[in-house]
Amino acid sequence: MDDLKISRNRRTGDTIYEGYDTSQICENGHVITRTAESWGKGNVEDYCSKCGSKTVTACKHCDQKIRGFLHGSGPSGHEEPPPNFCHTCGKPYPWMENRLQTAKELLYDDDKLSQEDREKLWDLLRYVMSDPKSDLVPAKKKLIGIKLGKATATIREALLDLLAKYFAEMSKS
Repeated sequence: MDDLKISRNRRTGDTIYEGYDTSQICENGHVITRTAESWGKGNVEDYCSKCGSKTVTACKHCDQKIRGFLHGSGPSGHEEPPPNFCHTCGKPYPWMENRLQTAKELLYDDDKLSQEDREKLWDLLRYVMSDPKSDLVPAKKKLIGIKLGKATATIREALLDLLAKYFAEMSKS
């Protein structure tokens, strides 16, 4: 089911858009456009002009279009970060999948962490990265910092850097 409804104003003949337009986002998370359908082909890119990655307009798991601009909502006043998870199937988009995979690989490559520590940290990281504006995030981030105390310095720094960059990106919205 498409989220964007297109009709014509009978009196003026103007095109009327209602609902969500489609976003086009590169596999690294750069937003190309939030209006891929209503503004036509001149507004889209096959590859990202910032990093050269392939661009997508739909979830690779369920093929649902990525929600973009909500017509009728007025201008947002600021650039929204790309969504991290599909609103239909709940699976991560490629840019979030890459972040999560990197975090998981870092955790599971650290010999100083027990399997139990890795699993607890992985659960905390997934929670914090999936809902960065939750009231529980500051407490969960503190727990991550405490639990990372057992990790090697290199892994600890890499994970904390990954989280810091992620939160800086999310705070722009």
